[in-house]
This record gives sequence, C-alpha cells and structure tokens, in this order.
Amino acid sequence: MKKFHELLEQRWFSNLFVVCAGILFYLLMTHLYMFAGAFGAVRRVVAPIIIGIIIAYLLDPLAKFFELKVLHRMKNEKVRRYIGVVLAILVVLLLVGLFFAMLVPSLISSVVGIASNAETYGKNIQKMMSDINRVMPNLKLEPEKFVSFAEGILNQVMTYATKNSGDILSASTNIGKSVFNGLIGFIIGIYILLSKRYLLDGIYEIRKGFIPAEQLKKNNAFWARVHEIFIQFIGYDLLEGLIVGAINAIVMAILGMPFIPLISVVVGVTNLLPTFGPMVGGVVGTIILLLNNPIHALWFIIMVIVIQTIDGYIIKPRLFGGSFGIPAVWTLIAIILGGQMFQVVGILLAIPFAAIINILYKEQFVPWLAKRKVKINKAN
Repeated sequence: MKKFHELLEQRWFSNLFVVCAGILFYLLMTHLYMFAGAFGAVRRVVAPIIIGIIIAYLLDPLAKFFELKVLHRMKNEKVRRYIGVVLAILVVLLLVGLFFAMLVPSLISSVVGIASNAETYGKNIQKMMSDINRVMPNLKLEPEKFVSFAEGILNQVMTYATKNSGDILSASTNIGKSVFNGLIGFIIGIYILLSKRYLLDGIYEIRKGFIPAEQLKKNNAFWARVHEIFIQFIGYDLLEGLIVGAINAIVMAILGMPFIPLISVVVGVTNLLPTFGPMVGGVVGTIILLLNNPIHALWFIIMVIVIQTIDGYIIKPRLFGGSFGIPAVWTLIAIILGGQMFQVVGILLAIPFAAIINILYKEQFVPWLAKRKVKINKAN
C-alpha cells in the first residue's frame, strides 16, 4: 500500500492511473448489462448466505437489547446470547403473525371484491365517459370502443398466458426457489447470530494481519459509521413507510374510500423504495379506485400528492437528516445503478451506499488530493 502511494505521487503514474480509471468507468457504463448478468449469476448461487447475513444483521439489535438490557444479570455470556437470540426471533415471528392475521383477511376481501365487481366497474367507466361527453362534447369519447379495447387487452392477456405457460411455470418455480432460499437463509441467519462473537473475532484477526496498527483504529471508526448509517436508514425507512401507510389509511377512511387495507399496504410498501416507489404506489391505488369510482380516484391522486409533499418536506428530512447530506443527482445515479445490478435490493440500499461513498470521497479522497496538490506545487 505504501509503495502504491509513492507511485501515485509520481506525475506519470497518477496520469496513467486516471486514464485507466476513466477507461474502466467507460467500459462499466457501456457494458453494464454484462456486469449485471454476472452479479445476478453470483447472487443466485450465494443467495441463501446473503439472506442469512441480512436477517442476522437486522435481528442483531433486538437480540442485543434482550442480551444487555433484559438479561444483563445472567453471568454466562454464551447462554445469555442464546436466550437473547431466541427471544428476538420469537418477537419478530409474533409481530409478523399478528400483522398477517389482522391484514390478510382484509386484503383477501378487497381482492375478491375487485374481481366480483368487474362488470360494475365497466358500467361506471362507461357512465363516466358519457358524463364527460355531455360536459365536453368536442372530445367525442366512445364507450363502446373503450369496452372493445378492454376486451381486446383481456383476450391478449389470456392468449399470452396460454402461449407462455412454460414461462409462467418457470416464474412459479423461481418463486418457490425464493421461498426455499428464504427458509435456508433464515436458518443461516440464526447460526450467524449465535456465532456472532466468534465470527467478529475471526474477521478482526484477519484485518489485523492486513491493516497497520495505526490505521486499524481509523478503519474501526469507519466501519462503525457504516453500521450506524445502515441501521439508521433501515429503521427510519421502515418507520417512514409505516407513517405514510397509516396516514393514507386514515385519510381514505375519512373520505369514505373502499379497499383501504389493500391500497394502504401498497402505498406503505412502495414508499420504502426511494424516488420511484411513491409514484408506483400512487398509480396502483389510482387504477384500483378508478375501476370502482372515478371520483374516489381523483381524490386519491390529490391525497397522494399532498401526503408525498408532507413526506418529502417534513417527515423525510426529520427522519433522514437531509438524506445523509447526499446531493440529489448522486442519489438518483445510485438508485439507477443499484436497480440495474441488484434489482429491488439495490434500489432499497442505494441511499446508504451513496452516503458511504460520499464519506470516502470527502474524508479520504479530497484530503489526499489536497496533499498531492501541495506536493506538486512545492516540486514546481
């Protein structure tokens, strides 16, 4: 590492390094699909391990709470850790079970209601188009053409489903694989939680072998900040989605709208995805309400705009502290690159990764660049 820094101080090597870095960046941007495919292949192989690490990472704060706050009087650290992990898992399973027990019946009734009232929705849309023609005759909307268009779309969907039954079966198989990977990942996560101290000690010993003693403290501080960023982002993102979903449900109930559980869950979950998520939730909710009552759909659009404005200017800044100080353009680039390479997970974690890169840029690259400029000026 020291020799590399000495080489960077040589003008010819630093210029060569910049040129090579630019070429590599250009190749990455122009062949992003190849990298995305390679990442996808590796991800599929190590998916259970990745899921296990994520589950262990998310459950560890709760297990640590039980271990240090509730069971602090126990002398045996190993037993205390085991009991803390078991209690954390039981609490999470209980919360998930209560959530589904309260929500699933409402969601099922909403979906069944949408399917059973398909004919009514068609009549409502025809009536809406007739009312528009009466108010604005120049538009000349023809309900019959709309009905024919909708029937044509349904026929195309049925034809596609028939011709591509193999793809549908493959998609179902992939869902089954995802569920299986999730179960295996959950088991791996439990083992990681139980072996946390052993794993961390091993990683620390490896780091001691590669990192000089004077740099180890700085490295530890950096990883502590990375951990803080991720925990803060995950906690605040979940809280924000819960708040937005709850506000959505309350306002829909006040306005007397149907399908409150279904739409509120969609809005809350999609709100977890930065930038594009709220738009997806708004579009899905609008389509569902448009089939039932166009007036409700109009009010819902207005409601979503107001809620997202409140979220963007009040809730999000309070929770995220100005999005970790990341410029908006870098946030958008991080979301696009993360989505291309890691799909939904990449979009979800784009902001904390961008925050970490921003820290490296400000605290590592900029000081190094300033020192290098001083040396070049002295040499000249």
